[in-house]
Amino acid sequence: MVKISSDTLKMINKLPKRKKEKVDAIVRRHVAACQRNGFDPENLDRVYIEAIEMIDLEVKFPDSDSEESRDWEPARHYDQYISPKAA
Repeated sequence: MVKISSDTLKMINKLPKRKKEKVDAIVRRHVAACQRNGFDPENLDRVYIEAIEMIDLEVKFPDSDSEESRDWEPARHYDQYISPKAA
């Protein structure tokens, strides 16, 4: 079994409950995927830190609802490929 350093444990314990649940879910999925592939994760500290960073990024960039509420389509223009023989 891989151990977690005290610094990482402190960082995990400082997280709000909701955020901690999301981090734990990510870590559990990662460990399960490693075990399905026949090995144990080498460094759980790094897994927890990266999971926390993923959740932080998710919070900073929430899904925008503005695209769903608009009733117009953006103007798009795609150039058509013309072969050298046709030109």
